[in-house]
Amino acid sequence: MNSSRISETIIEYTFYALFFLVPLIWLPVTSELFEFNKMILVYFGASIILTAWLVKTVSEGKFVYKSTPLDIPILLFLAANILSTIFSIEPHTSIFGHYSRFNGGLLSTISYIVLYFSFVTFFDPPAGRAGTEKVLRSLKFLLLSSTIVAIYAILQHPTPLFQNPDGSWRGIDAGFWQQDAEARAFSTLGHSNWLAAFLSMVIPMAAFFLLLAKKTWEKALSTVALIVLFLAFTFAYSRGASVGFVGMLLSALFLFLFTFKSDIKKFSQEKDFSKIKPRFRPPNTGFFLTILLVAWALILLLFGNALVSRGLNLEAIRATGDTQLATSGPETGRIRLIVWRGAFDIFKNYPLLGSGVETFAYSYYQHRPVEHNLTTEWNFLYNKAHNEFAHYLATTGILGIGTYLFLLSTLSLLVLKYLNQKLDKWKKIFIVLASSGLVGFHVQNLFGFSIVPIALLFYLTTAFIFVVVEDIKKVVLPLNIFRNRYLSLSGRFLAVFIGLSLITSVSAMWLADFFYNKGLSSPSYAASYDNLKTATRLRPDEPLYKANLGLVTMHLANDLQGREKKEKIAESFSYLNFATTTSPENISLWRIRLQAIYNLATSDPRYTSQVVATAQIFAALAPTEAEIQYNLASMYVFAQDFKKAQQQLEKVVALKFNYLDAWKLLFQVDSQLNDKVSKKAHFKKFKNYFPDQADNKEFLERHEIN
Repeated sequence: MNSSRISETIIEYTFYALFFLVPLIWLPVTSELFEFNKMILVYFGASIILTAWLVKTVSEGKFVYKSTPLDIPILLFLAANILSTIFSIEPHTSIFGHYSRFNGGLLSTISYIVLYFSFVTFFDPPAGRAGTEKVLRSLKFLLLSSTIVAIYAILQHPTPLFQNPDGSWRGIDAGFWQQDAEARAFSTLGHSNWLAAFLSMVIPMAAFFLLLAKKTWEKALSTVALIVLFLAFTFAYSRGASVGFVGMLLSALFLFLFTFKSDIKKFSQEKDFSKIKPRFRPPNTGFFLTILLVAWALILLLFGNALVSRGLNLEAIRATGDTQLATSGPETGRIRLIVWRGAFDIFKNYPLLGSGVETFAYSYYQHRPVEHNLTTEWNFLYNKAHNEFAHYLATTGILGIGTYLFLLSTLSLLVLKYLNQKLDKWKKIFIVLASSGLVGFHVQNLFGFSIVPIALLFYLTTAFIFVVVEDIKKVVLPLNIFRNRYLSLSGRFLAVFIGLSLITSVSAMWLADFFYNKGLSSPSYAASYDNLKTATRLRPDEPLYKANLGLVTMHLANDLQGREKKEKIAESFSYLNFATTTSPENISLWRIRLQAIYNLATSDPRYTSQVVATAQIFAALAPTEAEIQYNLASMYVFAQDFKKAQQQLEKVVALKFNYLDAWKLLFQVDSQLNDKVSKKAHFKKFKNYFPDQADNKEFLERHEIN
């Protein structure tokens, strides 16, 4: 077998591995168990496929790729992301993605696009009938993986198979996860919303196999798989994904009617249903569809659904005014409205290219609505807008959202065009179901955001459509330089070297996170230092590793004396300075830096001024975030600058009137200043917000309030 054929085989089976493994993989030894490992796997897959493609190109002396009608929209979207990264407020984050999310950074987008072009190039039917068979085989690997994911999700729901000591039901892994696994299933996806979003894209593909199947056992197997997938979807109880699922069903119905309206009309006119006599036949597709619909109805009847069981707190969503916002109860819908307003404010400040790809976690702090302080998630870090379109608008500006919408609208028009053409019926059915899955994906993204498995499906489902329709043109670019035997051999070595470099870099990225996670969980500062040191050697460009290494190094310095202590302090500052210089807008890094310098200043007052200066920079990055502003007030108290602390705390309670700790500290500061007038005025406001505390004698005595 020559190197060209070997390359094609490697590409084919790497895709199969991605379809099967990406939904399943999670590892408990990394800092983020789910998304990070899935993203690394995609990087591995893209690197291997790109390397094999390069080797094939050199071996044949020509670069061959297949062009689709979506090439220009995809490349325009990529160009917008590149420009947004170049002018980003945090280029490092824009390249790699926010550390706890990973998906959405420029590297991930490039990887998905490489996979898209690779798929349409090497799975193209004109190269032989095997092209379509490869698409179907890919879908089978995806459905097998998804079924395993769904079975695990079902087992996470409380059942009599697993019981607590008191006899109550529980899920298979209840107590293993920090989150409540019994309430909503999340399987190997990491979150209930992500599980439901993923399954809502897979279910149409499973339905395609049911409609395509000819043998009874194939139809029965597809029906069982669809029931399992829907039951797992139900147990996720995701409202956003449920709306997306409804959107998927409606779009499938519309597209079926749009595509087969003439067939339906002809069928109804020719059939005289009154003369049909019942007779025994092997079960047909309609029989299994009936079973499926009855099973789905029973699932909804027995277990409910997210829109009914979780409902909507309309009072909370409509709540206006400080006290109403704070007391109307938790409602993620209301919080999303506030976040979306902040996203639009970011766009108004960065209209052309946004604040930078995946920089929402930083730019949102600058434009965070004050009302967010009065919600149940007031001190959460929001690194996504929880609306894919608002997220693109904020982080990539008009160019980013414009090219994305251009991509989607072009794809939509192409789908309608294909459905009007003379194609095999099974191809039209496939286009209808694949497109409806994409519609459901974007509907649910009005309330959520993409993760690795569904972002991968978005690009590759789009590729499926073009391969099935065969709307692909072969483009050949001759590379005569590689016709020379020695240059060809050198070129192959170079291609393999590039591939090994990419794979080594991805491996180093995973290993660095492994040691970073060990560093965070090490039982001693010395062990933590060693592990974080290893992480920074593997990835010296990652500021988060350097910041945490600086914090641990400072802890070690506090246990030393004399020259050793000075050297360790200097080492700590070198790490901290690198982190905050590399990513000056990263809130998390300034939080770590503040903690490190504060620890030093508790034993060495000479660093108190640096503590205050760091807290001031930290607060300037989040002018409306009550907790961060409270931290600055605390640092003023630490520096015994009580007048500034008083002014700062007045700002904090104005941002969040129900911040009890801030009020307590404010009363203490008033006492330190012996400012009875201010204390009286502060207590008058406090009494309006906390009448129970204001009548508590113990509370009044503790804070010297008369």
